[in-house]
Amino acid sequence: MAPSTSNKPFEDFPEIGGLMVSKIIADNKRVAMFMYREKPSDEMDSGWRIFSGYETQEYTDNPDNTAIYGAQTILEIDPSIADLLLNPVGSVFEREDENSEWYEVDDFEMDGDYLTRIKISDHWSIEINNLFTQHLEPEGDLVFVMKNKTVRVAIWNYKNQTRQEVYQLQKTLLADRADDDAPILETFELSDDNAARIGFIIEESDEEKTYKVLYGFSVVDEQVLQGAFYFDHDRDKDWALNTWRNIVWE
Repeated sequence: MAPSTSNKPFEDFPEIGGLMVSKIIADNKRVAMFMYREKPSDEMDSGWRIFSGYETQEYTDNPDNTAIYGAQTILEIDPSIADLLLNPVGSVFEREDENSEWYEVDDFEMDGDYLTRIKISDHWSIEINNLFTQHLEPEGDLVFVMKNKTVRVAIWNYKNQTRQEVYQLQKTLLADRADDDAPILETFELSDDNAARIGFIIEESDEEKTYKVLYGFSVVDEQVLQGAFYFDHDRDKDWALNTWRNIVWE
């Protein structure tokens, strides 16, 4: 992000929505010690809940002790959270004291952390964690995002072909991958009574990190649903496979 030329250093911070912040931070100008991002309640809500670490349970339970603030207001009190605020839903951060580094927390239980079934089209649906946020991209892909995980779904039709013909086409495309494509680490055949399924895992990278992707193709009659399941940690391979299996034709 380019430095601001105004007297307010965070004037150009991205519009992420309001932050629900303890008044101990806002009123007493204390830095944050614990913060997490849950699924936003509406389009004006960022999902961030931010605390000083000095709140008692009684204090936190009183809704009058938190308020909604713009990101710039809180960043002027505590600039250390600027990069953290750009992390997706499901992110949790903590630090030991006001001068220590932030670290990620993996065992914090959030409200709304449960599986739900969402319609993708007239026939396809996916069972996925309720904390995933979703958006439709201009080219028509449906994308679900959560910390360390992303799912991208695309659907297309092969007119006048049987399920077996479409499935064989996907197998041929898999076998004919170009030499400069990322090498396949593992392949999967998970066909069941609901759909013919074939998939593979590769490793990809961007400017920030390296991650794994499961590409799973589910075929019913003339229609193919491609799911791309991105995950940062190897332990989440089972999550990717189970989520793929739980995309069904109804």
